[in-house]
Amino acid sequence: MLGLATANGALAAPATNSTAALEALLACKAGSDFTEAQVEQAFHAAGLRRDPGSVFEPKDKPVALFGGTVASADVSVSNVHKSLHVYLNNVDHKRLAKAWSVTTVDDAAQTEEPSYVKQTDARHTLHVGAADDYEGYSASVTCQIHP
Repeated sequence: MLGLATANGALAAPATNSTAALEALLACKAGSDFTEAQVEQAFHAAGLRRDPGSVFEPKDKPVALFGGTVASADVSVSNVHKSLHVYLNNVDHKRLAKAWSVTTVDDAAQTEEPSYVKQTDARHTLHVGAADDYEGYSASVTCQIHP
């Protein structure tokens, strides 16, 4: 995603060092992988801290990512799959999806506006979700890796 951020100009300014690792993990590139510890380290470097409810949220100041701010984030690593979720505010999910060429409508998503999905290889799937006003975010980005 870092390459897309600078090549397209569509994702705002390039990531700072504190968010670069997180953006790279969210890119969900073919062949990529992550551990829970790597994701937690990227969350901490970006300024996200774990809440008692097990999600990560900005603590001291807003965390800028993809032209918006992080509302919350989460990671799940199991034998079934690995997933990394970031929920964003002040970001247009359609703009994100277009910038990353994620054009397939995710029919399984239960969102008012279309959400999008892209299979980057046999194991990796990138999801760009539409807003959920009830949950309080304007877009979501998820990288899923299946064994």
